[in-house]
Amino acid sequence: MLVRDLGEFELIDRLAAVIATANERRIAQIGERGFRMLRAIGDDAAAWHAPSGTRVLTTDTMVERVHFDLRYTNWRDLGWKCLATNISDIAAMGCVPTWATVTLGLRPDLSVIGLEELYKGMMELTAECGGAIVGGDIVKSPVFFISVALEGAATSGSSNPLLLRDDATPGDLIAVTGHLGSSGGGLRLLLSGADAHADTAAAHLKRAHNRPMPRVQAGVSLARQGVRCAMDISDGLVDDLGKLCRASGVHAQIHTPSLPVDARLKAAFPADWLTLALGGGEDYELLFTAPPEVMHKAAQATDTPITVIGEILAGEPGVTVLDARNEPLDIASGGWDHFRDD
Repeated sequence: MLVRDLGEFELIDRLAAVIATANERRIAQIGERGFRMLRAIGDDAAAWHAPSGTRVLTTDTMVERVHFDLRYTNWRDLGWKCLATNISDIAAMGCVPTWATVTLGLRPDLSVIGLEELYKGMMELTAECGGAIVGGDIVKSPVFFISVALEGAATSGSSNPLLLRDDATPGDLIAVTGHLGSSGGGLRLLLSGADAHADTAAAHLKRAHNRPMPRVQAGVSLARQGVRCAMDISDGLVDDLGKLCRASGVHAQIHTPSLPVDARLKAAFPADWLTLALGGGEDYELLFTAPPEVMHKAAQATDTPITVIGEILAGEPGVTVLDARNEPLDIASGGWDHFRDD
């Protein structure tokens, strides 16, 4: 069955039914933190009663053949990832996700079953990270796109509960969660037509690209331990660290031997793993800075792997990448830019 066979209103009913049971559980879980849902899907707008505190709001749009391709991304993975990109932004602020709205721009020839799978993928991620879908919109479009808006809430009781890009200070250490470059490696394998099920290494890299795990609990923990400067890595380590440096008016120095890179990425791309780790993008790990004593506490307070990769210096905003001999490398920007020429 295709979208044109069903029509807008019946499609909305079907998609709402797909998520109804799981979404009710997510709404109840969020309600335990004092967010009492008054109106969700089905009215002109969602409405809820919220406790006092700091809120954050983010939005992200994924467009077919720009951010995803159904030839190598299945519908359920697509649902996971289109929500994960937003939850990662919330996590990078030290917050937890609450309410999401989803807007679909649909071609009439899209599969209804595929769209149902899309929403199942979203619900799989909310089971891991929290959040609930409380509304949205469907429009006809010549290009398939998915746009998510997501609210988050700070959990820290401090007067300055958020992680921000503009709070890095000379003397801070620079650290990241998890591994770098695996998502970029997975994308390369998918674009090359390699069988991602041929071995466990390829399957791992494909999953890193299609199903990134937002670091929600790590972000909350960092904020509670006194970290004040962070962002998520979506456009590549060097590009995103450069943004942080420009926001804070500082210089960053990173050491390539310290980069946390999965052995499976090194095995699959022995000549290119460093390029992928520095600029592959879409890792959705947290990049953050803190004084050494705060960094030590933060690393001890979370089960998420944290690796120190460099330090913040005074100087012109920018990033210096040092090799094993402490010699600077000439690194071209490899991060994502919508309007950069191919």
